[in-house]
Amino acid sequence: MKKRFMAGIMTVAMVAGCLSGGVAVHADSDDGFTIGMRFPVTLDQMQNQTMANVEELIQTAGGELLVENAALTPEGNIQAYERLIAAGVDGLVVIPAADSVLPRIKEMCEEAEIPWSIYYRSILDEDIKADIEASEYYLGNTYEDEIMAGYNLTAKMGEAGCKNIVLFSTALGDTTGAQREEGMNKACEEYGMTVINEFRATAQASDAAQSIESVLTTHPEVDGVFIAAGTITPGILPAITSVLDQYDRNDVKITIIDYPQGLQDAFAEGYMLAACGGHNVTDPLFATSMVLNKIKGTPLSDTPQSVRINQMILESEEDVINYFKYCESGISTYTPDEAKEMLFKWENSDITMDSFLKFAEEYTIDSVIERHKDLVSE
Repeated sequence: MKKRFMAGIMTVAMVAGCLSGGVAVHADSDDGFTIGMRFPVTLDQMQNQTMANVEELIQTAGGELLVENAALTPEGNIQAYERLIAAGVDGLVVIPAADSVLPRIKEMCEEAEIPWSIYYRSILDEDIKADIEASEYYLGNTYEDEIMAGYNLTAKMGEAGCKNIVLFSTALGDTTGAQREEGMNKACEEYGMTVINEFRATAQASDAAQSIESVLTTHPEVDGVFIAAGTITPGILPAITSVLDQYDRNDVKITIIDYPQGLQDAFAEGYMLAACGGHNVTDPLFATSMVLNKIKGTPLSDTPQSVRINQMILESEEDVINYFKYCESGISTYTPDEAKEMLFKWENSDITMDSFLKFAEEYTIDSVIERHKDLVSE
């Protein structure tokens, strides 16, 4: 681990945060190490819980989390990680806007001689992947099977009899959105469904409302909506269901990736067939743990590893209630004691890469309830 004067780091990080709109999240640290991450400028409940989970994890390891708030764009990526490295972080946990930003991030981490990992993403470009994985500072990535997620949710609509669906997704070029749509297209082909319109990178809930209203008037045959990224447009779900209410179109069924505002109501009102997610608050914990184990001198592997995080599928209002009760109620999906037992190799020498992978794959709502049933009040 690179040695730095801690007081200087904290001062520089706080100044950088003030100048750039970033926020420094401080922990009591005797070891003098910091981990840098980018978070959105505006945080919803899930993102606040995610940041709190990561902060607690790093605090448990004796470190400090430094956060830069920036848009998830190539430019926002580069600027955020440049500022974090300038602030003297000892490691980065990165969410890339696109594969194209990774070579520059790799160069920055090599110049700073700090370990880094990727969360929420896989590297799809094979040339870029080979280049990144050749770096001694790159530890690996945590990801979800986005193709399967897109397939499963679209198949739910096919099983319900939907034939003409609308897609709300990310901007073209976003690797996660592309994978989810690949799965959607596979299910559409199998179930004989047609995507009659698509809307990308919808900025505001009001835009989503206008979009679905235009579809209802020009394509009254629409009977399904697949929202491939439920958290990029705050309020998208209530906006869409409100318009469906106005047009008395309870026959239109919705599936969504992520668990945004209004999910419980959408199930209660009969619009929602299924929602896939739950990984958001947990995926970064595994990516961060990879960096923490490296900094602590107990790396989980000598080569970069890909860690698949299981995604939960919620299919009822009760499922939603249980998820928010046990996963976003202020208690991390892995408490400090659980992190020491399951994620930190320097605390538990029995931890291996295989056991680490197994914990990630076995992440389910039932497993969280079982571990936390005595921690959450009824």
